[in-house]
Amino acid sequence: MKAVLSTLNAKYIHASLALPYLKLYCEDPSWQIEILEFTINQPLEDIRTRLYLSQPDVLSFSCYIWNIEQTLSLCRDLQKLLPNCVFILGGPEVSFDAADLLTRNQGIGIVVRGEGEETFKAVLEHIVQDYPLAGINGITYREGADIYNNPDRQFIENLDQIPSPYQGDLSAYHDRLLYYESSRGCPFNCSYCLSSTFKGVRTFSMDRVKNDLRLLMDNRIRTVKFVDRTFNSNEKRAKEIMEFILEHNISTRFHFEVCADLMSDEFISFLLQVPPETFAFEIGIQSTYIPALQAVGRSCDLQRFGSNVRQLSANGNIHLHLDLIAGLPLEGYGHFRSSFNQVYEFYPDMIQLGFLKLLKGTTIRRDAGKYGYIFQEAPPYQVMSSDYIIYPEFIMLANIERLLERYYNSGEFKTALKYIVYFLYQGDAFAFFESMASFAEKHDWFRQGHNRAAEYNILMQFIEERHPDHRIITNEYLKYDFIFNNRHSPLPEKLLLNLPDKAQENLYQLLKDRSFIDQNLPEWSDLSKYDLSKRLHLAYFSLDPTNLTSQEKVRTAILFVYPVNQRRADRILLIQDDDAPDKLNAQGQAFV
Repeated sequence: MKAVLSTLNAKYIHASLALPYLKLYCEDPSWQIEILEFTINQPLEDIRTRLYLSQPDVLSFSCYIWNIEQTLSLCRDLQKLLPNCVFILGGPEVSFDAADLLTRNQGIGIVVRGEGEETFKAVLEHIVQDYPLAGINGITYREGADIYNNPDRQFIENLDQIPSPYQGDLSAYHDRLLYYESSRGCPFNCSYCLSSTFKGVRTFSMDRVKNDLRLLMDNRIRTVKFVDRTFNSNEKRAKEIMEFILEHNISTRFHFEVCADLMSDEFISFLLQVPPETFAFEIGIQSTYIPALQAVGRSCDLQRFGSNVRQLSANGNIHLHLDLIAGLPLEGYGHFRSSFNQVYEFYPDMIQLGFLKLLKGTTIRRDAGKYGYIFQEAPPYQVMSSDYIIYPEFIMLANIERLLERYYNSGEFKTALKYIVYFLYQGDAFAFFESMASFAEKHDWFRQGHNRAAEYNILMQFIEERHPDHRIITNEYLKYDFIFNNRHSPLPEKLLLNLPDKAQENLYQLLKDRSFIDQNLPEWSDLSKYDLSKRLHLAYFSLDPTNLTSQEKVRTAILFVYPVNQRRADRILLIQDDDAPDKLNAQGQAFV
């Protein structure tokens, strides 16, 4: 018997964790198991062809909100081409309405609910031996015209009995995001999260975790993302794992989902010493409006949260990703504005503006009527309206989310955004994004594709129309951001270069000044002037763009230094400009 395990990942860089777990746990001489992974962006015809050519006796899919529609479509077609094949679905998207799904999809025979390793192995054993399925806990299945819901299966107590999914050749993961778990479950019970449907936290042994991590680090896996729902819920354990990583890591970057208000002063002190580019944290604050958090069963010490995040953000050694959810119970548009601004003030590396989804099996979906929720009938079941926030407000928030991705999360506009938000909008970041979203909608820009230069032009056009008195100063900050992030690219057409007459001559003088090169760029002291010119860029500004509090308009020369084969500069050098006038009478409003 041949069983194929398949799924459609959201992106190519993602790799399924569920499938290798199932394959290794279920290995047996009585059958052969093959894993076939695809992405939702591949043509269904190509996926269908590959699955058909594998000629499975059992075809099973791991189902999520992002792939369920394509998966069901594949099943409908393949059932006609493989009439003797047993079709099995599993995963969170089918675990909570399994009987209804089988009723609507006649060709699917079995749904594995919840944790799948023991259940799927039992199913394969019963199929190969032609035993009835009635004795298998954790499945919903079809028998003739009838559908049966067997009792739930108890969780695996000793997780170490599940073989490690990372064995042998790991080269396939070198350019992909590798998922890893050191525990299952979550200590919290947020009503919108599927983790709330399972009580308690189970952990793999520390020896198992360390052996796995050592293997991943030795194989120089680029990025490992822990899927533990709250990695630092046990701080002692979390710290031990992190210390092991720091002791043995070569070049791997690790991503954790953490709860910031659980971090002790001792843990924060430890984190502040972590080498840069080693850890990344995703922190789900979701809202700063306490009634909304209480309504979904979530608690947060906001004072502690703020103190810890500010320290981590100021230190800058750990990449911080903060999450907000729009549409939580009791939180209206005005309250969300406040949550957004408070999170923005932490100035993390990324802000994710997500939207509440009423997932199958969650408490909040059962309570949808209590809050007047109107949500999508099809995945991802996103909220469209409620008693607290209406659809037009969600439309505005969706447009703000697009701008947040392009202008904040891209990291391209850091200097210009600081000036715009803190000096034009007095720190009200939401007001800026709201105003720009209205402007972009007016010009129909959300339905158009834009390259990087166009995004600079759009922001400058926004300033020209909404804040014309700030055009000159904003130009300098946008110019600085563009040159810093786009090595040797032509300046966008709406930005003014303002080069002095001797700009090229000044750069040439710097390149042939060996004492300057030896002192400031010693690693490149042996390079020719030509090779140096490919890695350096000299630009002039009517103010010092590195000092946002300065009111003085003095011409500033900056040398941008780019790593080999990198688009973004890794440092700058302020250059003495002997030809600059003492002061420049630049137009525009000065900093205050």
